[in-house]
Amino acid sequence: MREEYCSNLPRADARSTAFSGGAFGIRRRVGVTTPILSAAALCTAVLGVGLVAVVSGPAHAGPLDEAAERYRACLIQNVDRTVASVRKLHASIAVNDLDGAKKAWIDARIGWERSEVFTSGFVPELDKEIDAWPDGLVGFQAIEAKLFGASGTGVGSEVDALLSSLSELGKIVRKIKLTPQGLLNGVARLAYEVGESKVDGGESRLSGTSIDDMRNNVDGIDLAYRTIFASAIETRDGQLAAEVQRGINVLKTMLEVRDLRRLDPDRLRAVSEELVVTLQNAALRIDLARPALEGSVQ
Repeated sequence: MREEYCSNLPRADARSTAFSGGAFGIRRRVGVTTPILSAAALCTAVLGVGLVAVVSGPAHAGPLDEAAERYRACLIQNVDRTVASVRKLHASIAVNDLDGAKKAWIDARIGWERSEVFTSGFVPELDKEIDAWPDGLVGFQAIEAKLFGASGTGVGSEVDALLSSLSELGKIVRKIKLTPQGLLNGVARLAYEVGESKVDGGESRLSGTSIDDMRNNVDGIDLAYRTIFASAIETRDGQLAAEVQRGINVLKTMLEVRDLRRLDPDRLRAVSEELVVTLQNAALRIDLARPALEGSVQ
């Protein structure tokens, strides 16, 4: 049975799962919408983790600002999950448990990849310390090289550094101002990255979990879109809202393959680019700027 996380979205389990094809375009059907769930439905996990206490938003926040604050609970949950998994990684290497360390590393990637909607734009320097791909000199990739590449547990200093950076991230996500524009930038940037950067071999080649990274990226995109933006776009333009959700769903379906080699890279790239364009058009309908794919615009 698949675990649910911070919503009713299915978890991307390691090394899971069928391809649905088609051409570049996503079929457009007027009037098809995805139900907008409550914050409780979106952010309650099966394991009994409920909404996380977060800072209050501005006294006169608009609907999108309030939605961004609801998303904070899910972001905190995913970051906390990553921190907990890296602590297990730390404990495993302390007793030279290679299998336990590998499992903890893979588990830590789940919450991290879902959080990249936030990290690349709001905390870019910390993002580089935690996930240095494609450089691979620090963070997750440096640890992966030794755990999975060299089959060794001599990663104590790297794990200490990663845990320190993640702990700092855990503090930041509880207090930083979350802006709808910055989060929409992150959604679009990550959608583009899935199609342009990660399809050519992926981030986690040595562990064999690159496809899971991409699935969790798209789960994070889906969660942020539905929690923050879907309702506002649906109110202004129901067809456009349906197109965004359909683009996300097509990516999720495409990523239900067993390994990266079974993906159609050209189609994945095309679908991700079309999703970005649709998000850019949707931004204007809710009085935001077109999402920026570079920089830390918030």
